[in-house]
Amino acid sequence: MNKLKAGFARVNINPPMGIPIRGYYKPRFAEGVLDDLEANALALECGEEKALLICVDHCGIEQNLCSDYRKSASDATGIPMENIIISQTHTHTGPALEKNSEDALIKEYTDFVGKRIADVAQFAVADLKDAKMGYGKGVAPNVAFVRRYVMKDGSVKTNPGVNNPDIVRPIGDTDESVNVLRFDREGADTIVYVNFANH
Repeated sequence: MNKLKAGFARVNINPPMGIPIRGYYKPRFAEGVLDDLEANALALECGEEKALLICVDHCGIEQNLCSDYRKSASDATGIPMENIIISQTHTHTGPALEKNSEDALIKEYTDFVGKRIADVAQFAVADLKDAKMGYGKGVAPNVAFVRRYVMKDGSVKTNPGVNNPDIVRPIGDTDESVNVLRFDREGADTIVYVNFANH
């Protein structure tokens, strides 16, 4: 007997204008919205166990803040924190998230994202439907790249420049794999969860 259920939800997490944007080596501030920023959640249930996989359009959430967000999702759904994973898309055009920021906009936005993560977690759990799961693995060659290199002086540098004569080697191998989970649900849309490491 199939006990698997899957649910999905998406919420908007667009920031206020004027907030600092992460991901570059110069100051940038939000001036408009080209594409919405989102938090997406996949809820899974198998028998008595439930889990959440939440993905946020952001460049990287610090561990202590990520723990706070996982606790918010846990409090909202009753799912144990150890069964909740939060990942990021690594967008370079999303705002900063800082737990103790002195910038009022960043603080307000950081709190807002936490509330939206709790919301999307609840929505995904409410969407749970009977499902069958499939898994596939493919390859996307020549897209991902290693951007950190061991240099002749023993240091490790990020993006040290194309054809830099001081490069010894990249710090590792490129992972070109594309992993896909597919959940076909009874009376509801199919959910596809894709993982690809860009760099």
